[in-house]
Amino acid sequence: MPFIEGHKPVKRRPVSEAAKRLEAKTKGAGKLRDKAQLKHILANANRGDCAELNLALIWFLFGSLTRISETCYLRVSDVFTKSGNLKMIFRMKAEYTKTGKSRDCALVLKQQREALYAWRDRRIKDKAMLSDDGSYGGLRGDSYLFLSRSGKKWVSLSFNPKKYTTLDGVKETMVCSSMENFVRNLFKSCGFMTGSSHGGRKNSASWLADIGIEYSVIQMAIGHISKDITDTYIIPDPQRLTNALNNLYPKVKPFGIN
Repeated sequence: MPFIEGHKPVKRRPVSEAAKRLEAKTKGAGKLRDKAQLKHILANANRGDCAELNLALIWFLFGSLTRISETCYLRVSDVFTKSGNLKMIFRMKAEYTKTGKSRDCALVLKQQREALYAWRDRRIKDKAMLSDDGSYGGLRGDSYLFLSRSGKKWVSLSFNPKKYTTLDGVKETMVCSSMENFVRNLFKSCGFMTGSSHGGRKNSASWLADIGIEYSVIQMAIGHISKDITDTYIIPDPQRLTNALNNLYPKVKPFGIN
């Protein structure tokens, strides 16, 4: 690269093969045009009788970069402490994950936390699976974090078997198709035609890369753990991830209102 007087040469940091694969996946299909499209998605989610649930779910996918299938398995006690506070880091249990390996996930994005507290308050208002002693913020710790609306009642999510192909052959897992379809249809209704239930996961990872966050931090956030890292993997320096995630959406209000 020739040197132009008055300009410092750009220092390129090394990019691993894994980072290149991540960039190829997140730069093309499945990436939102811009943050304005995210605002549109949040505005549409903030409608109807399930608005608090919708917003909490969407922000969870963008904030914790989790898969929709494993998100649906989460229990209240996984993310809330017994005293009722939201954790900053929570453990995604092995039995929830597609890979069969547990990992630590961040719960540090401000908008995500506000949406989860609003969803908790809605559950309390509707008397949806409340704890007897007021623990876990008033919710039953063993109940699913996210619920489904059936008529005028909140009920537990239902799961159905789904087969997928891996390098080790065909495997089967239980998924919540109704939530997968909801997220996909919400994205498409907002013009995000290539969107899927992986939308939050892919876009947050891509935007973190766009603002120069190290690949190791993105890998930490998204949970793409190499075979050399054990199941007892601990997130190093979570403050870096806290700062990175909250700097992504400084002008996006918690509920998508301009």
